[in-house]
This record gives sequence, structure tokens and C-alpha cells, in this order.
Amino acid sequence: MDILGKLGIDLKKIDFFQKVIGINILVFLFFRFSYIFNYQSSFLKLFSLENNFFEKPWSIITYSFIHQGIFDLIFMAILLIFTTNAIKNLLGEELPKKLFAVGILMGGIFFLFFNDSNGSLIGASAGISSLLLFLLLMSPDLSVKLFRFSIKYKYLMGLILFMDFLKLISPGEYGVYSHIGGYLAGMFYYFSLYGFPKLKAKPTTRKRYKHTYSKQSKVDKILDKISKSGYDSLNSEEKEFLFKQGGKK
Repeated sequence: MDILGKLGIDLKKIDFFQKVIGINILVFLFFRFSYIFNYQSSFLKLFSLENNFFEKPWSIITYSFIHQGIFDLIFMAILLIFTTNAIKNLLGEELPKKLFAVGILMGGIFFLFFNDSNGSLIGASAGISSLLLFLLLMSPDLSVKLFRFSIKYKYLMGLILFMDFLKLISPGEYGVYSHIGGYLAGMFYYFSLYGFPKLKAKPTTRKRYKHTYSKQSKVDKILDKISKSGYDSLNSEEKEFLFKQGGKK
């Protein structure tokens, strides 16, 4: 009983994404174990997202919990830990959960919309794509350590996007559409938080605004001086300036 109690406490300390990785590892082990009974095809079909979505609607989520290769699983875990830790440190724990979940759903929808083959979709790359792009927009100059070298995140992300572009123009690479869905989810969340980038104003407009702001700031300082020391504390230049501004109103 004590052992179970301790295990329960330890499980509570595991965060959401550690649980996601744990589930992926368990599913992968069960998938490999299914080879013994020659059940691997049926097991894979149970989780994977295919065009017959309405026959197994749960697959819009379960496709993200199964990986065929050990290296795919390891790469997924590394990217998931890196992106979620970077975002959590700045914005808390809830946002990465939403990014990952919406990325999975958007990725699945995009795959179903663009997939015109009998292919299937597996893996959590759509959810990770959402996290990757959000982090790119939020912190492009983040330093990433690769072995003994440091590289800016935007250059690493540029390579990932270029590889996805090559997949996009290659025939039969329908899985990349799930990445696009994930990228759009990350982009949507970023702009919903920080707003869309504004177009630069014309130089004359910006100059006029700056000039107006400078005048208003000077007026505020003079009024503050009057409130503290009275009108007589103003010098002749300040009195003249205030008079001119009052005459314009």
C-alpha cells in the first residue's frame, strides 16, 4: 500500500508532456509486441488517421500517439521537451498544452482535406509543428546548443521549413500537410496573443506624430511645474510656449 501511495505522488509530479511522451512509449512497445502475434497491421490501423475518418473518429487524436520507428519516437520526444520548456519558461504551462492539442487537430484536418490517396497519418509532428512555429515567432534569436555548437533557433527552424517545402513539392508526401496545419495553429495562437504586425506608417505621418507627441509632452511638463510651483515659476520661453498652444485650441 505504501509503494502504491509513493507511486501516486510521483505520478502527480509528472507534467502533461512527460505523460504524453510516456503514452507514446507505451503505445510503441505494444506496437512492437504485436509483431509476435502478427497483429501489427491491425494495431497500426486502429490508431492511424485515414480517409475513412467517420468509421473511427477517435483517430483524429490517437494518430499522434503512435510511431513506427524508434528514431521517430526519440526525435519527437526531444523536440517536444525543447519547445515546451522554452515556451513554459516565458508564458506558463497552459499555453503549450493548447498549442499542442490544436496543432494535432488542425494537422489531422489538413491531412484529411488534402490526402487523395489510401495513405494514413501517424505521429505527433503536427502538434510539434504548432509549438515550433509559435516559438519561432516569439523568440527567433533563441540560442540552441547542438553538441558543442550554438546556433540561433531561426536558422534551425529555417532548415526544418525548407525540408517541409521539399516534401510539399514531392509527389505522395501527404503527411506534410499535417505540418502545415500545425504551423497555422502556432501562427494563429501567436497573433491572437500579440496581434498582427502593423504596416509601417509613411515617414511624413510618423514625423508629424512624433512632433505632436513632443509638443504634448512639453505642455504636460509645464502644467506639472505650474501645479507644483505656480505660474510665476515659469520662465518667459515657457510662458510664451503655453500661450501659443492655448491660442491654437
